[in-house]
Amino acid sequence: MLLIRRRRPIGEPAGLHLLGTAGAATVNGSAGAGRIVLALTEAGIPCNDLVQAVVPADIPLEDLQAFDLGRTFDTVVLGSHLLNLPDDDRRRGFLALAVRHLATRDRLLVEHHPVDWAGTAAPTQPTPGAEVGMEDVHRDPPYVSAVSTFDIGGRYVRQPFTARVLSEEELSAELESAGLQLRRRMSPTLLEAGRDA
Repeated sequence: MLLIRRRRPIGEPAGLHLLGTAGAATVNGSAGAGRIVLALTEAGIPCNDLVQAVVPADIPLEDLQAFDLGRTFDTVVLGSHLLNLPDDDRRRGFLALAVRHLATRDRLLVEHHPVDWAGTAAPTQPTPGAEVGMEDVHRDPPYVSAVSTFDIGGRYVRQPFTARVLSEEELSAELESAGLQLRRRMSPTLLEAGRDA
């Protein structure tokens, strides 16, 4: 399984293997991918043999378009922070990256923000063990701007972001534009898509 995610603002665990593409790296195992791995596990998807493509949030579009690990995977996972980008070209660039690494007729798992989030997003305090919260929330549908907060062992990091919340129809259209078809909804924030015949 390949998980495509951005670099963590609080730093990455040891074991990253740097690639030649604008600061991108790979790491084997689930270190640094806890939130997404938890969501996949809750949906009944085993995360054995996980390979992560760790991509800087600001990777130049031409490097994103050229990014290639040289192999394909039965399952590719794309995190919400890459699908819900406000920039259409970057969103489609990450979808294309996922499709390039997808073996024929296998599955792409797409995490996304809840479709009603532009109207419901609210500040959240970090919960014990989660260490992640959100503050300074501004809703301007279909956009949400906020600051993610991370408290890791007393090290406090703030990461501002803006997300574009996609409707069900927009999610389907984005998948179709990447040559994929929606197969099923697995949870309120997780879709399965693929290249069906």
